Amino acid sequence: MQLNIINLFLKSIIQFSDPAFRRVLVKALILSVLVFICLTGIVWFTLSETSVFSFWFFEVIADTLGGITVIFMVWLLFPTVASFFVTLYLEDIVVAVENRHYPNDPPAQPLELSKSMLITLRFTVVTIALNLLALPFYLFTIWFPPIAIGVFYCLNGYLFGREYFEIVAPRRFNSSDIASVRKVNRWKLFSAGLVITFLFTIPFVNLVVPVIGVAALTHVFKSIQRSEMAVIE
Repeated sequence: MQLNIINLFLKSIIQFSDPAFRRVLVKALILSVLVFICLTGIVWFTLSETSVFSFWFFEVIADTLGGITVIFMVWLLFPTVASFFVTLYLEDIVVAVENRHYPNDPPAQPLELSKSMLITLRFTVVTIALNLLALPFYLFTIWFPPIAIGVFYCLNGYLFGREYFEIVAPRRFNSSDIASVRKVNRWKLFSAGLVITFLFTIPFVNLVVPVIGVAALTHVFKSIQRSEMAVIE
């Protein structure tokens, strides 16, 4: 299964020459960067204008630690925010994949932008909340990084696999069937989520991962859809 998942990601990476992929990437990155510049600026301004300690040395330490925390949180939450903006152009990516690799499939029911944004907004809130809750655990286990890394990958692997599937599947499956199909294929989706999480940890590569992730989960969904049809037949 893992080898098949990797092959599906490679197919998505190869298709990055598609103009539709590049357009979505540029738009999503611009929006994501603007959001993080604004958030970082607000936090830095707040830290610089707020005095926690009366002694200047302690204040410098507090501001420095606060700045490091901001940088860490930007790195941690960038995948979630970028994925949210990619959802705005989800249809372009999925259609490009289907036209190139599955031209004989019947037309899909386009997913309403409001519905896809609702799914992604819910995912965004849950992901941010869970990672914030796990942050103290990450800090407390810094003395033994494998534990923190394992929790980070398991948590985000599950979330990314589920979220990307749920924003692609409504184009082909009824809402009532999506949950049951997801549960049956949970390990395949988890494996895909792990790959997405790993790619998000690679500097610069993480900038293109939301587009690759949607494309790869389109391939994963197609393999699941064919399995479901084979069972029915």
